[in-house]
Amino acid sequence: MATVILACAAPLSAQTTTDIALVVPKGRPLRVVLADTSTVRRVGQTVEGTLLEPVYAYDRVVLPAGARVVGHVARLDNPGKWSRARAWMSGDVSPHRTIVLEFDSIDRPGERMPIETVVTNSVARVKRQVARDAAEDVQKKDGVVARAKQKARETAADAVSSTKQKATDAIAAVKEPGRLERLKVWAVDHLPYHPQFLRKGTVFDAELRAPLTFGTVPPHPAAPEGTTPASSSVLHARLATTLDSSKAERGAPLEAVVTEPVFADDGRLIFPEGTKLTGEVTFARPARRFHRNGQLRFLFERVEPPDQESAPLLASLHAIDASGDDRLALDEEGGAGITNSKTRFVAPALALLALRASADQGEGRGFERGANGAGARTTSASVERGHPLGRGLGGFIGFGMLGVGLSQVSRPLGLAFAAVGAARTVYSNILGRGQDVRFQADTPIQVRLAPGPSSDP
Repeated sequence: MATVILACAAPLSAQTTTDIALVVPKGRPLRVVLADTSTVRRVGQTVEGTLLEPVYAYDRVVLPAGARVVGHVARLDNPGKWSRARAWMSGDVSPHRTIVLEFDSIDRPGERMPIETVVTNSVARVKRQVARDAAEDVQKKDGVVARAKQKARETAADAVSSTKQKATDAIAAVKEPGRLERLKVWAVDHLPYHPQFLRKGTVFDAELRAPLTFGTVPPHPAAPEGTTPASSSVLHARLATTLDSSKAERGAPLEAVVTEPVFADDGRLIFPEGTKLTGEVTFARPARRFHRNGQLRFLFERVEPPDQESAPLLASLHAIDASGDDRLALDEEGGAGITNSKTRFVAPALALLALRASADQGEGRGFERGANGAGARTTSASVERGHPLGRGLGGFIGFGMLGVGLSQVSRPLGLAFAAVGAARTVYSNILGRGQDVRFQADTPIQVRLAPGPSSDP
């Protein structure tokens, strides 16, 4: 457990000698990461993973990170008609069933503990996105003197928070598949029919259906009521409110829950696990046409430890666990936005080139002219042999691997596939709506407290 520096000196308060019950309440999510890739075959199939982050109860760890978690496939729900139709239109006739998991037990030292859970969220290729450091911008703008001042101002707080992040950042332990493995996954996913997989490294939020109890223990000494961590400290929490830039409005309330207890440097407890953070949305912009992405910003303004009154505490988003496929970016003030891929114009360009090649009828652009230029006719040879590579590419973009073969059998069909692919890629990458910022409830976050007053004269 990491420590933070007290913001101000305060006399010791009277300490209680009453033992506390260590209880992980119903509804608390367990972050489980799959250890291996497995093919989904049937209901009841065993699934294994490990606990990605430690679970705390009040002021200590009760379930360590890395603990083995065992579950099973509870249901295989059929997809909706629209989802099935969209897959078929892309040349994918795979089942695409919704896989519902339940985790049943977790290993502790010397015992296997039964648990009851329901999986609510899943994130593939999870990464911890950290807010851009304002100090880097200052360095670029103001040179050596500004670098020295900025470094001196933030050394104390950043030393603590960076040490804390390195010590507890379990996300770094989730190894991404290599390039060859990613290529294999891509190739299998583009087959006309392929089995469904539970991919290695996918993270699931498994909410407890029943509380877990771990006995009673003497509590850590508590810091005086009203004590707060040092400015610029980083706290670990999880969102209790679902946020969406397409629906959120400025001033909308939000809540988070501290997931890791916060201690002073002398060992006294400032905030136990379960402390509430409340705040509001300060800015929200939905995604718009021409691939303009949504934006979202929020602040936490108050803290409410268990059995205490709420108190002011200003904090902004410092880091969040999200899928690397989302291309999420945080600015120095905690605002969240989606960055566009630098290669998003490649697919439309290839699709348009494939469409042109598919429409090209071969020598003479589909017409054979006589010596006097009087006659014009389409030759079957030019139609069938003209640009098979372009037709294959157009067929793949429009109808997947099935389209590659069908486009070689029938030129009109290949042309139709290429036209559909071009229209779809141009719309989705250029003309259509961008991507909204969405944070599901239970998403792990880190919040950074507001910096203290400058010591500059």
